[in-house]
Amino acid sequence: MKMKIVVVVCLAAITLALCPMLCQAQPTITSVSPITTQQYQTITIKGSGFGKQAPYTGDSDYISLEDQTAQPAWQAGYSGFNDTVTLIVNSWTNDKITLGGFSGQWGEYNYVLNVGDSVQVEVWDAQTGAGPATFYVTVGRETTTTALKSSVNPSSPGEPVMFTAEVSSSAGAPPDGETVSFEQGKTVLGTGTLSGGSASFTTSSLKAGTHSVTAVYGGDTDFSGSKSKPVKQVVN
Repeated sequence: MKMKIVVVVCLAAITLALCPMLCQAQPTITSVSPITTQQYQTITIKGSGFGKQAPYTGDSDYISLEDQTAQPAWQAGYSGFNDTVTLIVNSWTNDKITLGGFSGQWGEYNYVLNVGDSVQVEVWDAQTGAGPATFYVTVGRETTTTALKSSVNPSSPGEPVMFTAEVSSSAGAPPDGETVSFEQGKTVLGTGTLSGGSASFTTSSLKAGTHSVTAVYGGDTDFSGSKSKPVKQVVN
């Protein structure tokens, strides 16, 4: 009987001794917002058990984003890797981390993100060190929005009408020199070249009537394509 009591007491003592390690709540990642190819982008990590951290730019022991597809693979954010690409941490609460993109030697030694790359996201509790929670995201293209306006509406037959398209995204405008098509149904009326996110096309050949004109940006390796809402151009 005495031996049983001793065993029970010993097990209880061991449990109490290990409790600070075993009883720590493990962090969990429930979602990560889309990750694109851009250096400066907003990445939102949601979950629980992240602890709290002041905003910073650099490395820490509590977060890591690793591009596992790139050759060579590279990592940002975790100081234990002794990496050269770091993170911009805009805010860090127990259930949400907001990043502003990448800093350090982004772009050097092929340290960039490409469409289709698999990024492993890991987060540790900033207070206890518990974790990591792990989540995987596939890099996609930046979503764009195209808006269209005309210089004069209604217009007269033979009067020049300039259509202007504005292409934007959360990462800024697509590169200068890319093409926007101005279309009526399946007919391409003309094209314009992007400069600072804007492209224009002027025509004086619209006949009397109502013309439904749209602007189409085709996209590239970093930005997805988009189509504007139609402008009902009235020619009296």
